[in-house]
Amino acid sequence: LYADCSFNGILMFNLGRGRFGGAYIGERDSAAYDFYYDYLTLLFLAAALPRGARRRELAARLRAAYRSFARAGAAPAREVLAPVFSRPPEGEAGTFELSAVGHGHLDLAWLWPIRETIRKAARTYAGALRNIEKYPDYIYGTSQPQQLWWTKKNYPEIYRKVREAILAGRIEMQGGFWVECDTNLPGGESLIRQGLYGQRFIREEFHREMKIAWLPDAFGFSAALPQILRGCGMEYFSTIKLAWNKVNVFPHRSFWWEGIDKSRVLVHMPPEGDYNSHAQPANLLEGIKKSPEGYLKKALLVYGAGDGGGGPNESHLELLEREKRLPDLPRIRLSPALAFFEALKAGGVREVYRGELYLETHQGTYTTQGQNKYHNRLCERLLHNAEVLAALAAALPGKAGEAVLPRTLLDEAWREVLLYQFHDIIPGSSITRVNREAVEGYRKIEAALQGFVTGALAALPPPVKPGSAGPGINSASPCLVNLTSFERQEYFYTGGAWFRARIPPYAAVPAEPAEGPFPGLSADKDSLSNGLLTLRFGPGGQIISCTGPEGRELAADRGLNRLILFKDKFQIPFNAWDIDPRYRKRRKRRLRPFSVTSALNGPRAERVCRYRFGKSFLTQRIILEHERNLVLFETEVEWHERHRMLRAEFYPRDYGDRVKCEIQFGHIVRRTTENNPVEKAQFEVSAHRWAAVEKEGRGFALLNDCKYGHRLKKGLMSLNLLRAPTFPDPQADRGSHRFTYAFCPFEAGNLSPVIQEAYRLNHPVLTAPGPFPSLARVSSPQVILETIKPAESGKGAALRLYESLGREGTVRVETILPHRRADEADFLENPGEPADLQNLEFAPFEIKTLLLTPAADPS
Repeated sequence: LYADCSFNGILMFNLGRGRFGGAYIGERDSAAYDFYYDYLTLLFLAAALPRGARRRELAARLRAAYRSFARAGAAPAREVLAPVFSRPPEGEAGTFELSAVGHGHLDLAWLWPIRETIRKAARTYAGALRNIEKYPDYIYGTSQPQQLWWTKKNYPEIYRKVREAILAGRIEMQGGFWVECDTNLPGGESLIRQGLYGQRFIREEFHREMKIAWLPDAFGFSAALPQILRGCGMEYFSTIKLAWNKVNVFPHRSFWWEGIDKSRVLVHMPPEGDYNSHAQPANLLEGIKKSPEGYLKKALLVYGAGDGGGGPNESHLELLEREKRLPDLPRIRLSPALAFFEALKAGGVREVYRGELYLETHQGTYTTQGQNKYHNRLCERLLHNAEVLAALAAALPGKAGEAVLPRTLLDEAWREVLLYQFHDIIPGSSITRVNREAVEGYRKIEAALQGFVTGALAALPPPVKPGSAGPGINSASPCLVNLTSFERQEYFYTGGAWFRARIPPYAAVPAEPAEGPFPGLSADKDSLSNGLLTLRFGPGGQIISCTGPEGRELAADRGLNRLILFKDKFQIPFNAWDIDPRYRKRRKRRLRPFSVTSALNGPRAERVCRYRFGKSFLTQRIILEHERNLVLFETEVEWHERHRMLRAEFYPRDYGDRVKCEIQFGHIVRRTTENNPVEKAQFEVSAHRWAAVEKEGRGFALLNDCKYGHRLKKGLMSLNLLRAPTFPDPQADRGSHRFTYAFCPFEAGNLSPVIQEAYRLNHPVLTAPGPFPSLARVSSPQVILETIKPAESGKGAALRLYESLGREGTVRVETILPHRRADEADFLENPGEPADLQNLEFAPFEIKTLLLTPAADPS
């Protein structure tokens, strides 16, 4: 026998020490075992009931049974308790049914590294298999294909038995996502790939598809998720997390959830509010009390030890077996979760909830561990670029067409990025080793993908023969590559010179030298201008005035880009997760530069500010570019603070009572007021590449390239740049950071320029030796061509497009990708109806996948 033992403190606190006191092999006295659980069940029931006759009756019977056990042993003592177990559920509680499914929630990294999670998964599955042998009606649920993939690779014998149990219906596959990911931070394409990789594994291994998205512990849920789940074959959604709200009680437990595009999924939140239920009588009765949809008379009970895995043990199962025969409790059915959801759907759920499922806690996870978030967005971009160039290579003849993206490289990169999107890795709520290993993993992915991208671009032929490049262009001029959905005019600095080009969508064109002059550019001690925008700076480094071409002021009284250091010590030890809602009332420090320089740099007017605070240094380059209606803040920070939070604060003049925030494949509208507890609780929200406010026909947008946390309340747009928590990683975020944010004015009601600038910021142009025409383009910027990729089938290509403005539209799609037909498909690339590329209709925020099938192989 081998015992694997460790002492890891008390839950998450590194306290005390463990001592192994020896092990014993014994025989179990079955009668005493059964009496123990009879007695324990009724003891728990008595404790859960209100004071009264029934509780006194149980107490008296327990005393009598214990006396009998002391005198005559277990068998007679069980006879004393037997009458209590002889009645089925009755009364009000007995009209309620709980569908009970075993579960062992396993964080793929948290207070332990990924290496240990692989072992935890094996131990958890081994325990589930023992319970299956022992308890004939037992159903165990597993929710993350990543766990099964690890087990198959590292513990093939355990995996073989698990697979047999899944096929036999004793273990239920519950979740269609690759991991139980965060849904606020990953990009839209990443969430689709969570479904694609999860469903692919399940289909290949078990010949079925998941209908349930199982995210019990993620930190809030994007309003884009219903459409993504539907497109990935999932119509049901389960979580418990909104039971953790700090301010407002979430009103539903069973409801239809409607996303920004009107797609709906059926949601159930086990009413007890726990994915680690002890399955004791108090837990069962608590579930009834917390079920507001009383007419449904049913709920899900998810029981078993979790967070670190484990799942149900004998106490859970022995208690449940006895609780089935107690009149005081709801009826219990050991059942798979899917059967429960199908019964719930048939029961006619009436409630509908629209928009995001915002979690009123853990808002610090939008910012903590900024390196994880930076590398995640970089990897998402590199994966995008690699797939576009692989599709391009398939469309080009000769050497350029040899740039085939290895399927193994692509799959390995996607699986690892999806793993790091787990809800304790990308949010930044794990230990030091997890974060260190994630950054190391990200960098390996980036190197591999960048290697492919560089090679694919290098394989493009030069545009012309040397010496015949054409007017204004020579053979040394680079070709600039634009891998976004929009035409772009770009300046690019390389080889000691500036170049510029107007680049169509998904295309490359030769650049021409940008030698100037650049009218309107100026830079002096206290101002910058590019002819479109003029900035004036105050002594604290903030922008005290920003005027447009008509001289209209864009800044309110307190100005733009005030860098403020806040005290950030809250919810010890959970400060990686949480921000003090009252942090603005705490001590704070406005940063002032100790050094400022201004200069012209080709087509740019630049101001460099340097700051020193505590043990940290910050350098910020404020940039106005010729003919660009945007202000850039390129920022480098050597960050060595503790329990501090750095924010960039903007007070724009054009500020209304609503703000539009980008989420995956669209945007959501939130309130900037604090008129009720729901609005006040949303003091920090997540937005992706931009957030925009409007008033009286004008708008102001704040953009970023790797930040998510925003405060958008009462005239303020505040971007959370860095935090410095100490638990569970005592060195969280300490070190070097580079990021860019920006702002731009726009005309209210027209978000397209904002969206385009956000894409430009997040997708810098590349260079190539030769040009290529637009791989694909859309006739209107309203619809964005987000993804071009090789089809999952290995033949042809897939395009992913979405309507970005929240209104109906019809567009034309043009592509040079060879195809004999185009079909609409779901997100798993199962083809559906033929697509008319000349007349493609979109509903508001609709996502479409198009499959381009090439000509049949003549062989």
